[in-house]
Amino acid sequence: MPVDPITATIIGSVVGSVIQEVNNLPPPSAPVPIEGVPRMLPENTLRGEMIVFSPTSAAVNGEMRMLAPGVQIRDPFNMVVLPGMLRQQVPVRYQTDPSGAISKVWVLSQREAAQP
Repeated sequence: MPVDPITATIIGSVVGSVIQEVNNLPPPSAPVPIEGVPRMLPENTLRGEMIVFSPTSAAVNGEMRMLAPGVQIRDPFNMVVLPGMLRQQVPVRYQTDPSGAISKVWVLSQREAAQP
């Protein structure tokens, strides 16, 4: 169905304005939220800075480590996230399985990362 030129111009102007506003949004200020949900992490977790390179490997404190096949990664809001979502270095607490592969990861909020 053809659209008259005036309607097409109005729609084009609105869409162009929306695209311009989206492009002008500031980038996120921090990769890790200041606050998450209150949570109690297990006692036997290790602390580190992690970046994921592939679904099976990550670097923790600069050392390459394997990710367990069923690795469970939780963000500061305790939501499960996929390994590919950690493409930048973030503070974490993690546990390993008997083979030494990382099996559970908790991405820390800024407040959790500041705690000892």
